[in-house]
Amino acid sequence: MKKYIINYIIFLLISNIAFCQQINGEISYKVNVTEAFTMIDKEKLKTIPPAYLDDIKKSMSDLEQRIKLNIKSIETNLSFNQQEAIYTPISGMDNEGDRGLKETMIITGSYGVYYFNKGLNKRIRQIDVYGQLFLIESDLNSRQWVLTQETKTINNYLCYKATSTLVTNNSAGTFYKPLIAWYAPKLPMPYGPNGYGGLPGLILQLTEGDFIFYVSKLILNPKNPNKIEQPTKGKKVTEDEFEAIGLQSSPKFRN
Repeated sequence: MKKYIINYIIFLLISNIAFCQQINGEISYKVNVTEAFTMIDKEKLKTIPPAYLDDIKKSMSDLEQRIKLNIKSIETNLSFNQQEAIYTPISGMDNEGDRGLKETMIITGSYGVYYFNKGLNKRIRQIDVYGQLFLIESDLNSRQWVLTQETKTINNYLCYKATSTLVTNNSAGTFYKPLIAWYAPKLPMPYGPNGYGGLPGLILQLTEGDFIFYVSKLILNPKNPNKIEQPTKGKKVTEDEFEAIGLQSSPKFRN
């Protein structure tokens, strides 16, 4: 009996290892906004000189309407295996000439490509902005997440909640966005939408401020998986260097 139990445990371990080794797949994400979504940030408006205030309010209101109109047209794809993943837009890019759609893709982080390499602990973002193509390299596990025991089921997978904070800097100051990720330990790959990762499972839902990324389709072990290739074209910069370029390119208001 004891020998049978030991053999059965070995069988389970081998089966589990084999399952993990063969996992690859495709996830399609769509994007929506929370009910509280607004581009009129009262704190940001305090930093705007009075002479520009009305024009800025009008511009932000117009942008908010364009985002609400275009956001449901965006769909992105995460192709993954045990070692690598790539996150790309799969709809929206065909109409890149549409100003409102392109703006919405950039603002939600759906514009450009993210490449992940688990073994090298590397993440590369390729994006064409400020009139130039960039390759922004960082550590895959650089973000600090707070793991919780709160759970919910997404696409039949038990997911756990993790939280963090996104800090951004622009010419108006430093701003903070809450991040909420729901990851599935049964899919033990540290990838997710918009370049987020480093968790002990695929992120099946992500809330970044007022933007919600959710799974519209998940396929495991497809017969013809998408090829995952590291992007190589573009000017190589760090995240700090890219942020500095953005600050230099942002409009600056003077009293």
